[in-house]
Amino acid sequence: MNQIPVIILGAGGVGSALIRQIVHGREQTSLRNKCYFNVIAVTDSKTWLWDPNGLEDVTLLDIVSAKEKGQTVDPQFRQTTLTQRERPSEHGILDALSEAELGRAIIVDVTAEDGMVSVLKHALNLGHCVALANKKPLAADWETAEGFYNRRRVRHESTVGGGQPVIATLRYLLDVDDPIFEIEGQMSGTLGFICGQLDAGVAFSTAVREAKAKGFTEPDPREDLGGKDVMRKTLILARMAGWPLEESDIFVESLFPENLTALSVPEFMDAVSDFDETISQRVTEAAAEGFVLRYIAEVTEQGGRVGLKKLPANSGLANLKYISFRTKRYDDEALLIGGKGAGVEMTAAGVIGDMISLVREIF
Repeated sequence: MNQIPVIILGAGGVGSALIRQIVHGREQTSLRNKCYFNVIAVTDSKTWLWDPNGLEDVTLLDIVSAKEKGQTVDPQFRQTTLTQRERPSEHGILDALSEAELGRAIIVDVTAEDGMVSVLKHALNLGHCVALANKKPLAADWETAEGFYNRRRVRHESTVGGGQPVIATLRYLLDVDDPIFEIEGQMSGTLGFICGQLDAGVAFSTAVREAKAKGFTEPDPREDLGGKDVMRKTLILARMAGWPLEESDIFVESLFPENLTALSVPEFMDAVSDFDETISQRVTEAAAEGFVLRYIAEVTEQGGRVGLKKLPANSGLANLKYISFRTKRYDDEALLIGGKGAGVEMTAAGVIGDMISLVREIF
């Protein structure tokens, strides 16, 4: 059985779902891929739990339980046999991995943090593999992000489309020399859910709060509502298609006014009802013309646009979270990928798929 050391950076919603899926999927992973994901470290923003011999499954599930209760990944509440010390920096964690002489590992970034670029590049330079759900390193300025693209030891399926095989499909199109002309879609399950609620007459603020409660939004919902999350996904797909675009090349429509950016998350959630009427009016105007509003991303080699767009109410695409690729071979009828993609479980499943892909190709 191939023992694969794994370090999980981030134990929030996606991180916890990933831990559960690793533990409960042991038998299937062993049967199909002859490997065992030996989780040696789990971190949150303040603490970590580390054992170079591997954390036991019961300990991993304890971490999930603690995070569900709003607690930290704190060694003081774990088995005394585990290595206990103050959480080092991410670079320090990589140093601990090197000192343990465990060989090549998979570094999983399921945070939503800025500042992970240098850590992940250092991990690659040390020969490790990287699996990302964090979009920010891939959506940094092109000079910074370029090193993460077209790397055999980097996987990031969950950065776009959750559990949908969007990145894999784009890789396939490129591999078979089918040039990409245009990419379009509803790239946010969060905003798709909110728009669907608006169709039913639900107030915008109510729809936002429900989406956050269901775990559909980023920790700060403004990442979704401001279009930043969709913009990052669009930028990632564009760069994979061979278009080294920058953030400034994509026009982004925000669903909240700029003066709310300085508020804390709780303050913003209280203030979001202030623009219920504005959004409701746009929904009503679209409905009067036989349309619904959907948050659509469109990008070509020249640039892109992310924002609300009117679609015919009876269109199949109006009610589908989809991404389409118009290519040389799929020109008259675009290649369409659609279906459920939102939520921590789907995102975590995409990360598991990336880890398995790395095992098959690298390990």
